Amino acid sequence: MQTRRIPVVVGAVLLVGYALALFHHTVFAVGGSDSSGYLNAARLFASGQTTAPIRGVVRLELPPDFDPVFIPLGFTRSWRPGTMAPSYPPGFPLHMAGVALLGGWEKAPFYVSPIAALGCLALTYALGRALHLSRGFALAATVLLAFAPPFVFLAVQPMSDVPATFWALAAIYAADRSHSRESTPWAATAGAAFAMGVLVRPTNVVLLVPLLIALPNWRKAWVSFAAAGLPFAVFFLAYNRSAFGSASTSGYGAILAGGMAWANFPERARHYGYWIARLLSPFVPLGWMALAGDRRAPPRDRALLLTWFLGFFLFYSFYGPYEAWWYTRFLLPGLPALVLGAVVLTRDLVFESGRPRSRAAIAGAAVLFVVALAFEVNFHRRERDYKFYKGERLYPDACEMARRRLPPRSIVLSMQMSGALHYYTEITYAMWNWLMPDRFGELRASTESRGYRWYALLAPFEAAEVRKNLPGDWREIDRVGDVALWELPPVPR
Repeated sequence: MQTRRIPVVVGAVLLVGYALALFHHTVFAVGGSDSSGYLNAARLFASGQTTAPIRGVVRLELPPDFDPVFIPLGFTRSWRPGTMAPSYPPGFPLHMAGVALLGGWEKAPFYVSPIAALGCLALTYALGRALHLSRGFALAATVLLAFAPPFVFLAVQPMSDVPATFWALAAIYAADRSHSRESTPWAATAGAAFAMGVLVRPTNVVLLVPLLIALPNWRKAWVSFAAAGLPFAVFFLAYNRSAFGSASTSGYGAILAGGMAWANFPERARHYGYWIARLLSPFVPLGWMALAGDRRAPPRDRALLLTWFLGFFLFYSFYGPYEAWWYTRFLLPGLPALVLGAVVLTRDLVFESGRPRSRAAIAGAAVLFVVALAFEVNFHRRERDYKFYKGERLYPDACEMARRRLPPRSIVLSMQMSGALHYYTEITYAMWNWLMPDRFGELRASTESRGYRWYALLAPFEAAEVRKNLPGDWREIDRVGDVALWELPPVPR
Protein backbone atom coordinates (compact mmCIF):
# COMPACT_ATOMS: atom_id res chain seq x y z
CA MET A 1 0.00 0.00 0.00
CA GLN A 2 1.35 3.43 -0.91
CA THR A 3 2.25 5.53 2.11
CA ARG A 4 0.17 8.47 0.96
CA ARG A 5 -2.97 6.28 0.86
CA ILE A 6 -2.66 5.26 4.50
CA PRO A 7 -4.57 8.31 5.85
CA VAL A 8 -7.41 7.63 3.38
CA VAL A 9 -7.72 3.99 4.47
CA VAL A 10 -7.42 4.92 8.14
CA GLY A 11 -10.04 7.64 7.65
CA ALA A 12 -12.47 5.24 5.96
CA VAL A 13 -12.12 2.68 8.76
CA LEU A 14 -12.57 5.36 11.41
CA LEU A 15 -15.64 6.76 9.64
CA VAL A 16 -17.34 3.35 9.56
CA GLY A 17 -16.59 2.76 13.23
CA TYR A 18 -17.75 6.25 14.10
CA ALA A 19 -21.00 5.73 12.16
CA LEU A 20 -21.74 2.50 14.02
CA ALA A 21 -21.12 4.22 17.36
CA LEU A 22 -23.39 7.14 16.41
CA PHE A 23 -26.24 4.91 15.32
CA HIS A 24 -25.94 2.82 18.48
CA HIS A 25 -26.26 5.91 20.69
CA THR A 26 -28.92 7.73 18.65
CA VAL A 27 -31.92 9.04 20.59
CA PHE A 28 -35.13 7.46 19.31
CA ALA A 29 -37.51 9.43 21.53
CA VAL A 30 -39.49 12.65 21.37
CA GLY A 31 -38.55 14.60 24.48
CA GLY A 32 -38.55 18.21 25.63
CA SER A 33 -39.10 21.49 23.84
CA ASP A 34 -36.68 21.15 20.92
CA SER A 35 -37.03 17.52 19.93
CA SER A 36 -40.81 17.47 20.41
CA GLY A 37 -41.15 20.76 18.53
CA TYR A 38 -39.24 19.41 15.55
CA LEU A 39 -40.98 16.02 15.44
CA ASN A 40 -44.47 17.47 15.94
CA ALA A 41 -43.76 19.99 13.18
CA ALA A 42 -42.43 17.24 10.90
CA ARG A 43 -45.58 15.20 11.33
CA LEU A 44 -47.67 18.31 10.73
CA PHE A 45 -45.81 19.14 7.51
CA ALA A 46 -46.05 15.54 6.33
CA SER A 47 -49.83 15.89 6.54
CA GLY A 48 -49.65 18.93 4.25
CA GLN A 49 -50.48 21.43 7.00
CA THR A 50 -48.62 24.36 8.54
CA THR A 51 -50.96 24.86 11.51
CA ALA A 52 -52.87 22.59 13.86
CA PRO A 53 -55.94 23.02 16.09
CA ILE A 54 -55.17 23.80 19.70
CA ARG A 55 -56.32 20.49 21.13
CA GLY A 56 -57.56 21.59 24.54
CA VAL A 57 -59.27 24.77 23.39
CA VAL A 58 -61.20 22.96 20.68
CA ARG A 59 -62.22 20.02 22.85
CA LEU A 60 -63.22 22.10 25.85
CA GLU A 61 -64.81 24.84 23.72
CA LEU A 62 -62.87 27.62 25.44
CA PRO A 63 -62.45 31.27 24.37
CA PRO A 64 -59.21 32.44 22.66
CA ASP A 65 -57.73 33.91 25.84
CA PHE A 66 -57.12 30.32 26.99
CA ASP A 67 -55.01 29.52 23.91
CA PRO A 68 -51.58 29.76 25.63
CA VAL A 69 -52.67 27.32 28.34
CA PHE A 70 -53.17 24.56 25.79
CA ILE A 71 -50.26 25.15 23.39
CA PRO A 72 -47.39 22.68 23.98
CA LEU A 73 -43.67 23.39 23.97
CA GLY A 74 -42.35 23.97 20.48
CA PHE A 75 -45.51 25.72 19.25
CA THR A 76 -46.98 29.21 19.34
CA ARG A 77 -50.23 30.89 18.33
CA SER A 78 -51.05 30.98 14.66
CA TRP A 79 -52.97 33.82 13.03
CA ARG A 80 -56.10 31.70 12.68
CA PRO A 81 -58.25 31.55 15.85
CA GLY A 82 -57.93 28.30 17.74
CA THR A 83 -54.81 27.17 15.87
CA MET A 84 -51.11 26.93 16.60
CA ALA A 85 -47.95 26.80 14.47
CA PRO A 86 -44.41 25.49 15.09
CA SER A 87 -42.10 27.91 16.90
CA TYR A 88 -39.02 26.60 15.12
CA PRO A 89 -37.94 27.15 11.50
CA PRO A 90 -39.30 24.67 8.96
CA GLY A 91 -36.01 23.39 7.51
CA PHE A 92 -35.13 20.63 9.97
CA PRO A 93 -38.72 19.31 10.34
CA LEU A 94 -38.90 19.13 6.54
CA HIS A 95 -35.78 16.94 6.54
CA MET A 96 -37.40 14.67 9.12
CA ALA A 97 -40.74 14.56 7.30
CA GLY A 98 -39.06 13.62 4.02
CA VAL A 99 -37.05 10.81 5.62
CA ALA A 100 -40.13 9.56 7.53
CA LEU A 101 -42.18 9.36 4.35
CA LEU A 102 -39.51 7.02 2.98
CA GLY A 103 -38.61 5.01 6.08
CA GLY A 104 -41.54 5.40 8.48
CA TRP A 105 -41.90 7.38 11.68
CA GLU A 106 -40.57 4.88 14.21
CA LYS A 107 -36.85 5.49 13.64
CA ALA A 108 -36.15 7.15 10.29
CA PRO A 109 -36.53 10.82 11.39
CA PHE A 110 -34.09 10.27 14.23
CA TYR A 111 -31.32 9.32 11.78
CA VAL A 112 -31.22 12.78 10.19
CA SER A 113 -28.76 14.21 12.73
CA PRO A 114 -26.28 11.29 12.78
CA ILE A 115 -26.29 11.09 8.97
CA ALA A 116 -25.70 14.86 8.81
CA ALA A 117 -22.81 14.37 11.25
CA LEU A 118 -21.16 11.90 8.90
CA GLY A 119 -21.64 14.38 6.08
CA CYS A 120 -19.96 17.05 8.20
CA LEU A 121 -16.90 14.88 8.66
CA ALA A 122 -16.62 14.11 4.95
CA LEU A 123 -16.97 17.80 4.07
CA THR A 124 -14.45 18.86 6.73
CA TYR A 125 -11.89 16.50 5.25
CA ALA A 126 -12.66 17.66 1.71
CA LEU A 127 -12.45 21.32 2.70
CA GLY A 128 -9.17 20.68 4.49
CA ARG A 129 -7.76 19.26 1.29
CA ALA A 130 -9.11 22.25 -0.64
CA LEU A 131 -7.21 24.46 1.81
CA HIS A 132 -4.01 22.61 0.80
CA LEU A 133 -3.75 20.47 3.92
CA SER A 134 -2.08 17.10 3.49
CA ARG A 135 -4.18 13.99 3.96
CA GLY A 136 -2.81 13.58 7.46
CA PHE A 137 -3.54 17.14 8.54
CA ALA A 138 -7.01 17.07 6.95
CA LEU A 139 -7.72 13.84 8.80
CA ALA A 140 -6.51 15.41 12.05
CA ALA A 141 -8.95 18.32 11.66
CA THR A 142 -11.76 15.88 10.90
CA VAL A 143 -11.01 13.79 13.99
CA LEU A 144 -10.97 16.87 16.22
CA LEU A 145 -14.41 17.84 14.94
CA ALA A 146 -15.70 14.27 15.23
CA PHE A 147 -14.88 14.07 18.94
CA ALA A 148 -15.73 17.67 19.88
CA PRO A 149 -18.22 17.27 22.78
CA PRO A 150 -20.94 19.61 21.44
CA PHE A 151 -20.73 17.87 18.06
CA VAL A 152 -21.07 14.36 19.53
CA PHE A 153 -23.78 15.44 21.98
CA LEU A 154 -25.96 16.91 19.23
CA ALA A 155 -25.17 14.32 16.57
CA VAL A 156 -27.19 11.68 18.42
CA GLN A 157 -30.21 13.90 19.10
CA PRO A 158 -33.15 15.02 16.93
CA MET A 159 -31.92 18.61 16.97
CA SER A 160 -31.11 21.10 14.21
CA ASP A 161 -27.53 21.96 15.24
CA VAL A 162 -25.64 19.31 13.28
CA PRO A 163 -27.80 19.63 10.11
CA ALA A 164 -27.21 23.40 10.28
CA THR A 165 -23.47 22.65 10.49
CA PHE A 166 -23.69 20.31 7.51
CA TRP A 167 -25.32 22.96 5.31
CA ALA A 168 -22.79 25.57 6.46
CA LEU A 169 -19.95 23.27 5.44
CA ALA A 170 -21.64 22.42 2.16
CA ALA A 171 -22.08 26.10 1.30
CA ILE A 172 -18.47 27.02 2.13
CA TYR A 173 -17.05 24.00 0.30
CA ALA A 174 -19.13 24.67 -2.82
CA ALA A 175 -18.16 28.35 -2.78
CA ASP A 176 -14.49 27.40 -2.50
CA ARG A 177 -14.86 24.98 -5.43
CA SER A 178 -16.52 27.71 -7.44
CA HIS A 179 -13.52 29.96 -6.78
CA SER A 180 -10.87 27.39 -7.60
CA ARG A 181 -12.60 26.07 -10.74
CA GLU A 182 -14.27 29.33 -11.86
CA SER A 183 -17.53 27.38 -11.92
CA THR A 184 -21.03 28.87 -11.83
CA PRO A 185 -22.66 25.47 -11.07
CA TRP A 186 -20.61 25.30 -7.88
CA ALA A 187 -21.68 28.87 -7.05
CA ALA A 188 -25.31 27.83 -7.52
CA THR A 189 -24.71 24.84 -5.26
CA ALA A 190 -23.31 27.17 -2.62
CA GLY A 191 -26.40 29.38 -2.89
CA ALA A 192 -28.80 26.44 -2.51
CA ALA A 193 -26.83 25.02 0.45
CA PHE A 194 -26.69 28.42 2.14
CA ALA A 195 -30.44 28.93 1.69
CA MET A 196 -31.24 25.46 3.01
CA GLY A 197 -29.04 26.17 6.02
CA VAL A 198 -31.00 29.36 6.70
CA LEU A 199 -34.24 27.35 6.52
CA VAL A 200 -32.79 24.99 9.12
CA ARG A 201 -31.43 27.79 11.30
CA PRO A 202 -31.96 31.42 10.25
CA THR A 203 -28.82 32.57 12.09
CA ASN A 204 -26.79 30.76 9.44
CA VAL A 205 -27.25 34.02 7.54
CA VAL A 206 -23.99 35.17 9.21
CA LEU A 207 -22.23 32.90 6.71
CA LEU A 208 -22.72 35.57 4.05
CA VAL A 209 -19.44 37.23 5.03
CA PRO A 210 -17.20 34.14 4.64
CA LEU A 211 -19.17 33.18 1.53
CA LEU A 212 -18.43 36.60 0.05
CA ILE A 213 -14.77 35.81 0.64
CA ALA A 214 -14.96 32.25 -0.67
CA LEU A 215 -16.88 32.91 -3.90
CA PRO A 216 -15.07 34.18 -6.99
CA ASN A 217 -15.22 37.92 -7.43
CA TRP A 218 -17.26 38.03 -10.61
CA ARG A 219 -20.87 38.87 -11.22
CA LYS A 220 -21.97 35.62 -12.83
CA ALA A 221 -21.01 33.61 -9.75
CA TRP A 222 -23.03 35.84 -7.44
CA VAL A 223 -26.03 35.84 -9.78
CA SER A 224 -25.93 32.04 -9.80
CA PHE A 225 -25.56 31.99 -6.00
CA ALA A 226 -28.55 34.31 -5.50
CA ALA A 227 -30.72 32.62 -8.14
CA ALA A 228 -30.23 29.19 -6.53
CA GLY A 229 -31.16 30.53 -3.11
CA LEU A 230 -34.20 32.50 -4.28
CA PRO A 231 -36.70 29.57 -4.37
CA PHE A 232 -35.85 28.75 -0.76
CA ALA A 233 -36.45 32.36 0.26
CA VAL A 234 -39.79 32.41 -1.55
CA PHE A 235 -40.77 29.17 0.19
CA PHE A 236 -39.82 30.61 3.59
CA LEU A 237 -41.91 33.72 3.04
CA ALA A 238 -44.85 31.66 1.82
CA TYR A 239 -44.55 29.38 4.83
CA ASN A 240 -44.57 32.34 7.22
CA ARG A 241 -47.63 33.71 5.45
CA SER A 242 -49.46 30.42 5.81
CA ALA A 243 -48.47 29.78 9.43
CA PHE A 244 -48.43 33.30 10.89
CA GLY A 245 -50.45 35.45 8.50
CA SER A 246 -47.49 37.54 7.36
CA ALA A 247 -44.41 36.78 5.26
CA SER A 248 -42.27 38.82 7.66
CA THR A 249 -43.44 37.02 10.82
CA SER A 250 -42.04 33.77 12.20
CA GLY A 251 -42.21 31.92 15.49
CA TYR A 252 -38.42 31.68 15.62
CA GLY A 253 -37.93 35.41 15.13
CA ALA A 254 -39.88 36.21 18.28
CA ILE A 255 -37.85 33.72 20.31
CA LEU A 256 -34.54 35.03 19.00
CA ALA A 257 -35.34 38.73 19.26
CA GLY A 258 -36.52 38.34 22.84
CA GLY A 259 -33.15 36.94 23.90
CA MET A 260 -30.85 39.51 22.25
CA ALA A 261 -29.28 42.31 24.29
CA TRP A 262 -26.05 44.34 24.18
CA ALA A 263 -25.59 43.78 27.90
CA ASN A 264 -25.26 40.03 27.36
CA PHE A 265 -22.00 40.27 25.46
CA PRO A 266 -19.25 40.34 28.15
CA GLU A 267 -20.56 37.41 30.16
CA ARG A 268 -21.59 35.31 27.16
CA ALA A 269 -18.29 35.86 25.36
CA ARG A 270 -16.35 34.79 28.46
CA HIS A 271 -18.60 31.76 28.84
CA TYR A 272 -18.16 30.58 25.25
CA GLY A 273 -14.43 31.29 25.28
CA TYR A 274 -13.98 29.30 28.50
CA TRP A 275 -15.97 26.28 27.33
CA ILE A 276 -14.44 26.14 23.86
CA ALA A 277 -10.98 26.04 25.46
CA ARG A 278 -12.07 23.46 28.01
CA LEU A 279 -13.86 21.18 25.56
CA LEU A 280 -11.37 21.33 22.66
CA SER A 281 -8.22 22.29 24.61
CA PRO A 282 -6.78 25.83 24.63
CA PHE A 283 -4.57 24.94 21.64
CA VAL A 284 -7.50 24.91 19.21
CA PRO A 285 -8.92 28.41 19.82
CA LEU A 286 -5.43 29.85 20.31
CA GLY A 287 -4.29 28.29 17.03
CA TRP A 288 -7.35 29.69 15.25
CA MET A 289 -6.66 33.20 16.59
CA ALA A 290 -2.96 32.99 15.75
CA LEU A 291 -3.91 32.17 12.15
CA ALA A 292 -4.50 35.91 11.69
CA GLY A 293 -0.73 36.42 11.80
CA ASP A 294 0.20 33.38 9.68
CA ARG A 295 1.78 34.92 6.57
CA ARG A 296 2.30 31.51 4.96
CA ALA A 297 -1.44 30.88 4.71
CA PRO A 298 -3.08 32.64 1.74
CA PRO A 299 -4.93 35.81 2.87
CA ARG A 300 -8.18 34.50 1.41
CA ASP A 301 -7.96 31.27 3.44
CA ARG A 302 -7.21 33.19 6.62
CA ALA A 303 -10.08 35.61 6.09
CA LEU A 304 -12.46 32.74 5.31
CA LEU A 305 -11.65 30.70 8.43
CA LEU A 306 -11.50 33.70 10.77
CA THR A 307 -14.77 35.34 9.72
CA TRP A 308 -16.59 31.99 9.57
CA PHE A 309 -16.26 31.13 13.26
CA LEU A 310 -16.10 34.73 14.46
CA GLY A 311 -19.54 35.51 12.99
CA PHE A 312 -21.25 32.83 15.06
CA PHE A 313 -19.23 33.63 18.19
CA LEU A 314 -20.08 37.33 18.07
CA PHE A 315 -23.74 36.81 17.24
CA TYR A 316 -24.44 34.36 20.04
CA SER A 317 -22.48 36.39 22.56
CA PHE A 318 -25.45 38.78 22.45
CA TYR A 319 -27.99 35.98 22.93
CA GLY A 320 -29.56 35.26 26.31
CA PRO A 321 -29.40 31.48 26.97
CA TYR A 322 -25.89 30.28 27.75
CA GLU A 323 -25.74 28.66 31.20
CA ALA A 324 -24.49 25.11 30.47
CA TRP A 325 -21.57 23.78 28.43
CA TRP A 326 -23.89 22.37 25.79
CA TYR A 327 -25.06 25.86 24.81
CA THR A 328 -21.86 25.89 22.76
CA ARG A 329 -24.09 24.00 20.32
CA PHE A 330 -25.10 27.43 18.98
CA LEU A 331 -21.54 27.79 17.69
CA LEU A 332 -21.50 24.40 15.94
CA PRO A 333 -21.98 25.75 12.38
CA GLY A 334 -18.73 27.69 12.87
CA LEU A 335 -16.79 24.96 14.67
CA PRO A 336 -15.23 23.42 11.53
CA ALA A 337 -13.53 26.76 10.86
CA LEU A 338 -12.09 26.73 14.37
CA VAL A 339 -10.43 23.32 14.04
CA LEU A 340 -9.38 23.88 10.42
CA GLY A 341 -7.83 27.22 11.35
CA ALA A 342 -5.80 25.65 14.16
CA VAL A 343 -4.62 22.83 11.89
CA VAL A 344 -3.67 25.22 9.06
CA LEU A 345 -1.54 27.20 11.52
CA THR A 346 0.09 24.00 12.81
CA ARG A 347 0.94 22.96 9.25
CA ASP A 348 2.62 26.27 8.59
CA LEU A 349 4.59 26.06 11.82
CA VAL A 350 5.80 22.55 11.02
CA PHE A 351 6.42 22.81 7.26
CA GLU A 352 8.36 25.27 5.16
CA SER A 353 8.46 25.08 1.36
CA GLY A 354 6.64 21.75 1.55
CA ARG A 355 9.22 20.13 3.85
CA PRO A 356 9.16 19.64 7.65
CA ARG A 357 11.36 22.01 9.57
CA SER A 358 12.62 19.22 11.80
CA ARG A 359 11.61 15.98 13.44
CA ALA A 360 11.02 17.94 16.62
CA ALA A 361 8.49 20.13 14.83
CA ILE A 362 6.59 17.04 13.60
CA ALA A 363 6.68 15.54 17.08
CA GLY A 364 5.42 18.80 18.56
CA ALA A 365 2.47 18.88 16.15
CA ALA A 366 1.64 15.28 17.02
CA VAL A 367 1.72 16.11 20.73
CA LEU A 368 -0.61 19.08 20.24
CA PHE A 369 -3.06 16.87 18.34
CA VAL A 370 -2.96 14.14 21.01
CA VAL A 371 -3.45 16.67 23.81
CA ALA A 372 -6.43 18.30 22.06
CA LEU A 373 -7.99 14.90 21.36
CA ALA A 374 -7.35 13.86 24.97
CA PHE A 375 -9.29 16.92 26.18
CA GLU A 376 -12.27 15.83 24.11
CA VAL A 377 -12.14 12.13 24.95
CA ASN A 378 -11.63 12.79 28.65
CA PHE A 379 -14.72 14.99 28.71
CA HIS A 380 -16.79 12.23 27.12
CA ARG A 381 -15.40 9.70 29.58
CA ARG A 382 -16.25 11.91 32.55
CA GLU A 383 -19.63 13.27 31.46
CA ARG A 384 -20.84 10.29 29.36
CA ASP A 385 -22.76 12.78 27.23
CA TYR A 386 -23.08 10.22 24.43
CA LYS A 387 -25.41 8.21 26.73
CA PHE A 388 -28.08 10.89 26.50
CA TYR A 389 -30.50 8.45 24.87
CA LYS A 390 -30.98 6.60 28.16
CA GLY A 391 -32.63 9.55 29.89
CA GLU A 392 -34.80 10.41 26.90
CA ARG A 393 -36.56 7.05 27.08
CA LEU A 394 -38.55 8.44 29.99
CA TYR A 395 -40.66 10.60 27.70
CA PRO A 396 -42.40 7.89 25.65
CA ASP A 397 -42.58 5.62 28.71
CA ALA A 398 -44.24 8.32 30.82
CA CYS A 399 -46.68 9.13 28.02
CA GLU A 400 -47.57 5.47 27.69
CA MET A 401 -48.17 5.31 31.45
CA ALA A 402 -50.53 8.29 31.25
CA ARG A 403 -52.33 6.88 28.21
CA ARG A 404 -52.81 3.55 29.98
CA ARG A 405 -53.86 4.88 33.39
CA LEU A 406 -56.14 7.81 32.58
CA PRO A 407 -59.84 7.77 31.69
CA PRO A 408 -61.01 9.33 28.39
CA ARG A 409 -62.23 12.66 29.80
CA SER A 410 -58.93 13.64 31.41
CA ILE A 411 -56.95 16.89 31.41
CA VAL A 412 -53.25 16.53 32.19
CA LEU A 413 -51.26 19.43 33.57
CA SER A 414 -47.72 19.39 32.27
CA MET A 415 -45.03 21.58 30.80
CA GLN A 416 -41.84 19.59 30.23
CA MET A 417 -43.85 16.63 28.94
CA SER A 418 -46.37 18.64 26.88
CA GLY A 419 -44.69 18.20 23.49
CA ALA A 420 -44.27 14.46 24.06
CA LEU A 421 -47.91 14.17 25.15
CA HIS A 422 -48.96 15.87 21.92
CA TYR A 423 -46.81 13.52 19.84
CA TYR A 424 -47.44 10.19 21.54
CA THR A 425 -51.03 10.50 22.80
CA GLU A 426 -54.46 11.99 22.13
CA ILE A 427 -54.70 13.19 25.75
CA THR A 428 -55.91 16.72 26.46
CA TYR A 429 -53.00 18.50 28.16
CA ALA A 430 -52.65 21.96 29.74
CA MET A 431 -49.55 24.03 30.51
CA TRP A 432 -49.48 24.60 34.27
CA ASN A 433 -47.01 27.49 33.90
CA TRP A 434 -49.73 29.58 32.21
CA LEU A 435 -52.22 29.10 35.05
CA MET A 436 -52.68 31.04 38.27
CA PRO A 437 -54.83 29.81 41.20
CA ASP A 438 -57.88 31.95 40.36
CA ARG A 439 -57.85 31.04 36.69
CA PHE A 440 -57.24 27.39 37.47
CA GLY A 441 -60.18 27.40 39.85
CA GLU A 442 -62.41 28.85 37.17
CA LEU A 443 -61.24 26.35 34.57
CA ARG A 444 -61.46 23.43 36.98
CA ALA A 445 -65.04 24.23 37.98
CA SER A 446 -66.08 24.60 34.35
CA THR A 447 -64.52 21.32 33.19
CA GLU A 448 -65.39 19.17 36.21
CA SER A 449 -69.03 20.14 35.82
CA ARG A 450 -68.84 18.48 32.40
CA GLY A 451 -67.30 15.27 33.71
CA TYR A 452 -63.59 15.98 33.20
CA ARG A 453 -60.93 14.90 35.72
CA TRP A 454 -57.62 16.68 36.35
CA TYR A 455 -54.23 15.01 36.47
CA ALA A 456 -50.59 16.10 36.19
CA LEU A 457 -47.57 14.47 34.55
CA LEU A 458 -44.55 16.15 36.07
CA ALA A 459 -40.76 16.07 36.18
CA PRO A 460 -39.24 16.62 39.64
CA PHE A 461 -38.61 20.34 39.15
CA GLU A 462 -42.29 20.89 38.27
CA ALA A 463 -44.06 19.09 41.11
CA ALA A 464 -43.43 21.66 43.84
CA GLU A 465 -44.49 24.56 41.61
CA VAL A 466 -47.73 22.87 40.59
CA ARG A 467 -48.70 21.98 44.14
CA LYS A 468 -47.85 25.50 45.28
CA ASN A 469 -49.56 27.52 42.52
CA LEU A 470 -52.47 25.19 41.72
CA PRO A 471 -53.74 24.16 45.15
CA GLY A 472 -55.69 20.98 45.74
CA ASP A 473 -55.41 17.52 47.22
CA TRP A 474 -52.84 16.26 44.72
CA ARG A 475 -52.01 12.55 45.06
CA GLU A 476 -49.27 10.66 43.26
CA ILE A 477 -50.74 7.57 41.60
CA ASP A 478 -47.88 6.25 39.44
CA ARG A 479 -44.42 7.03 38.14
CA VAL A 480 -41.80 6.10 35.58
CA GLY A 481 -38.29 6.88 36.76
CA ASP A 482 -38.51 10.37 38.25
CA VAL A 483 -41.58 11.41 36.22
CA ALA A 484 -44.70 11.18 38.40
CA LEU A 485 -48.38 10.98 37.50
CA TRP A 486 -50.60 12.92 39.91
CA GLU A 487 -54.35 12.89 40.44
CA LEU A 488 -56.55 15.74 41.67
CA PRO A 489 -59.85 14.44 43.06
CA PRO A 490 -62.84 16.50 41.90
CA VAL A 491 -64.33 19.14 44.16
CA PRO A 492 -67.30 17.61 46.05
CA ARG A 493 -70.61 19.00 44.84
